[in-house]
Amino acid sequence: MMEFTFDGIVRQGFGFYNPNHAAALICAIFPFLWGWKKYAWIGWMLTFLLTVPLVMTYSRTGVLVLAFELAAYFIISKTKNWKLIAAIAGGILLILLIGGIFGRFTLDKAVANRPEIWFAGLKLYAVNPFGVGLGNSGTVVSNFILDSIQCRTLVNSHLTLLAEFGCIAGFLWFLSIFYALLTGIKKSRTWCAVAGLCISATIASIFDWDLLSDFQNYGDLPLLNFILSWILLIVFLVLTVCLLWGKINLKRLKISAGCALLCIALPLLLWSPDTPKVKNGIVCTLPDAPLVLYDEEWSIKSLLPYCREEFQIPLRPGLISVKAKRVILFGNAAEYASEFPDSKIVYVHPPEFFEPAANTEKIILSSNVSHFR
Repeated sequence: MMEFTFDGIVRQGFGFYNPNHAAALICAIFPFLWGWKKYAWIGWMLTFLLTVPLVMTYSRTGVLVLAFELAAYFIISKTKNWKLIAAIAGGILLILLIGGIFGRFTLDKAVANRPEIWFAGLKLYAVNPFGVGLGNSGTVVSNFILDSIQCRTLVNSHLTLLAEFGCIAGFLWFLSIFYALLTGIKKSRTWCAVAGLCISATIASIFDWDLLSDFQNYGDLPLLNFILSWILLIVFLVLTVCLLWGKINLKRLKISAGCALLCIALPLLLWSPDTPKVKNGIVCTLPDAPLVLYDEEWSIKSLLPYCREEFQIPLRPGLISVKAKRVILFGNAAEYASEFPDSKIVYVHPPEFFEPAANTEKIILSSNVSHFR
């Protein structure tokens, strides 16, 4: 499992694979330490103590969320004790400075790549408004839209949900969030925690939908990470329900629905014929385009030079049953030729010892792509 580091220091995830996810959970706890009627000073002391593990995650998002939550809490609770505000803010700032976390606030690739990934995700959704399927968004944008950026998700839980599950799920998701934040603002601590988690989910994939659905392999990560990931999601859902609980306010519901509708409708303006369409886990440029099958030794990007601009490429290696006039088989996928007796077969770098099918059109052994054309 890859370690996240900063300046030679291992960033702590406290059971999470990604330290940003740990920071999100820590920040969700902070607001419930504030504003105790009795022994308020204990709550603030615990806040200082909890800031230490936050620093150990070296999460920039965590620092920004904590600052937002603290400011929002003082505003919503109408706190006018400026000495208290200064003391709390100063104490937290001192801990952050001692921990050296501000050294992470640089324009590195992790920051610079995010807008490109988000824009690619919006373009992908615009062409596939009903979703590209669970766990497919990162694969599609990495191989077909972005040039040199590889990502497993869209580094934004809201956008990943919208791109993978589509506009209906996206509308319900955004409607719930907007309505909760509009109606539950009087519950200041819960509101701050939910808003903080929403911000964390915007800047990082703290709700990893693909991992959360993998009850068999846990996303090929430790079981503890899987359990904590579910705890983080459940905390968010429970707190959101707490904000939603109560008599329905039709006016606020309509405003929330309008905002949610804008969230799923505005990205459609980014529709482009160059963005790939995805159906049933297959990227398709034309309905009758050649079907491309490959083994695990081939990456999707390594296939594209051979495919011109017309192809049907599954997002996972292996055999799929799709009718096509022409089938291109890469590497050990040559063994699938017998499954397509009515198609023209093209082999690219097949195994050394194999028997071409009777319906073979071409065999490509050279690494020079021009031979294929």
